[in-house]
Amino acid sequence: MSIPLPASRFLRLAFIAGCTILAGLLLAPRIAVARVSISGPSGAGASAANISLQINNNAITAEVADTEPLRTKGLMHRKTLAHDHGMLFVFADDQPRCFWMKNTLIPLSIAFLDRHGTIVALDEMQPHSEVPHCSGADARYALEMNHDWFRSHHIQVDDNIKAVIPDTLPAAKDGVPATLQ
Repeated sequence: MSIPLPASRFLRLAFIAGCTILAGLLLAPRIAVARVSISGPSGAGASAANISLQINNNAITAEVADTEPLRTKGLMHRKTLAHDHGMLFVFADDQPRCFWMKNTLIPLSIAFLDRHGTIVALDEMQPHSEVPHCSGADARYALEMNHDWFRSHHIQVDDNIKAVIPDTLPAAKDGVPATLQ
């Protein structure tokens, strides 16, 4: 014979079990993404965890954010960003893009790029700001670098960013457009 639990204890246990299941469902995709690291193209449309880019004579290593969870997280909660390293945000379509700096601890520069890798806008962004920084033109990509990186390397609107390894800019994996990161 089972002994009935008091209602409050039963509800508390049910709540804990529900939260545990929900946490597992929410974290499972992030854990799976963290374990996958592609060092180069492995087939048509494959994206790499990192991509080598070139702007004029400047080499960059960029993390690729090509899914909605990766684009949403971006560079949040990072205390540093290595010299000549950044994050390339990849979208499925061309449209005006806006970014903010919520939960971002370091100042950043951003370049918005069209589908050909041509810079359509540049901006400087301060930590923790929820002020939107928008492209003002259609953009397929955005590249975040350390604060003042583009200015100090004499990078301007209409300069072109080229992928080196792999040799083409990646496509979004999820096909989900987003407008505010």
